[in-house]
Amino acid sequence: MPDPRPQHRSPARKMIAALLAVAALSTAHAAPPRAAQVPTLPVPLDPSMFVGMLKGYKDCRAKYAEMDARVDTAGVRDGSYYRVPGFPYFRTDRYVASFKDDVSDLNAVAGWTRRMREFDQEAREFEYRNLGMSEQEIGAWRYDLLTCGGGLANLELFEDANLAFLRKQVTPGSEYQAKATLRDAQQKAQQKVLAAHEAEIRARFSRPLADAGRDGALKLWSVKPVEDLSLIAKGYGKAIPDELGVPALIDSQWRAFAEAQAPALWIETAGPRDQPGVPVVGKDQAFTVDPAQPRLHYQITFTRHAGQPLTQINYFIWFAGRDGNSGALDNLIWRVTLDAEARPLVYESVNASGRDHLWFAAQPLLARTAAGKPTDNPALFPQAEPIAGPVALRIAAGSHDLLRVVPLATAAASAGSAAYELRRYEDVFTLATPDGKTRSLYDSSGVIRGVRDEQQAQLAANRLTAAGALHVLGRVPVSVAGSAHFDDAERLDQLLPPPTTQQAAASGDDATASDRHSR
Repeated sequence: MPDPRPQHRSPARKMIAALLAVAALSTAHAAPPRAAQVPTLPVPLDPSMFVGMLKGYKDCRAKYAEMDARVDTAGVRDGSYYRVPGFPYFRTDRYVASFKDDVSDLNAVAGWTRRMREFDQEAREFEYRNLGMSEQEIGAWRYDLLTCGGGLANLELFEDANLAFLRKQVTPGSEYQAKATLRDAQQKAQQKVLAAHEAEIRARFSRPLADAGRDGALKLWSVKPVEDLSLIAKGYGKAIPDELGVPALIDSQWRAFAEAQAPALWIETAGPRDQPGVPVVGKDQAFTVDPAQPRLHYQITFTRHAGQPLTQINYFIWFAGRDGNSGALDNLIWRVTLDAEARPLVYESVNASGRDHLWFAAQPLLARTAAGKPTDNPALFPQAEPIAGPVALRIAAGSHDLLRVVPLATAAASAGSAAYELRRYEDVFTLATPDGKTRSLYDSSGVIRGVRDEQQAQLAANRLTAAGALHVLGRVPVSVAGSAHFDDAERLDQLLPPPTTQQAAASGDDATASDRHSR
């Protein structure tokens, strides 16, 4: 049903729309990509070695090839992790890949490669389910490839040349076009588009909170408590880290962290599209969101800062479409990065299309530019002061633009309330279909078919390979001018100096709020 509400557009938005039209007409067209060639190992295993105890590994690569062909034929390849070319038993993300030049001794390499085998096994579980395999068949394949992955990793990477080859191949692919040349006039048009869009964001956040939107009745959604939050204090600092610095916590402890940091949603609600829901597969196999099941998903990831691993909790807020989207689905991502003491350090928000990547300080922060090391990809902090948690996200009706991040107490006193469920992100990789099967929300390239953010499509048409598409977590492109991704492991090092510098700046009498934030 069409949205009956009038579409109000500010002068700034009208100017952006006009500039977008100019930029769209001047978009450079990239040549279609060539079919990828699967690389081979520099030193393949000698077939004569597969005797005795090694006899069982003889057909391992053939088994991987058989399953991969089956998956690809059915169109159910999982697009969440990057498949390392030449190594069918490895998949990775940007955090794990960032250790490629840091792991050297046997234990470190073993832990690094083990993590990539675990990612592969996790992704294959989704593929097995979406193939419609029986439990018995899944069990047999799980055992075979679990055994094969460990054996091949040990045998093939024993050769130094193969390990060096892995280090070259492991960096995840880019969501940006390899070549996107623009003429001077086109560059100027795009720069105007981006400047106007950023000005619109800053204006949005500078309005008085009482005037921030109010296109619908305010409603406050908070997480439904489930976990014992005392689990947080039990062992985070004492947990034994793995070779990549990831603390060994049980699932209930991670969920407790996710529940404790889950944002409240302070939404201007004009209709069902403005209520958080859960992605579902419709009768026509199209994706939409059911607002009758209010739900956020979460995923624990990691990043690096000053040589330390930091935990990140990603939250996925789903809506049944938005103004400016093709398709009945919208996804806003909220992320909390914890410091080494498990306290919020920074918050981030971004639409899953990559549009409007915004940063919010949870602690006083000193900008990397103030330390004399400017970045080519500056962060946009639309609010000046740090925001102590717990927080509430003021979200506009229709557009689902983030209008403000406020302390929860600010929102709790002035809105009707409801609760949402918190579930693991992996649920969306095996959604139930009307015919009794399952399918992933994302296709093999990591995007949601049938959904398009038209605003982002025009902002980044000449830059992205899938401009406007809503991406899986590990593939969200967040810079139109540069080539950054939401899960870049070095992003905090680009923005912030080491923690000791931060602490000194925060305690200094002459440190001002404007000195502490990236611009």
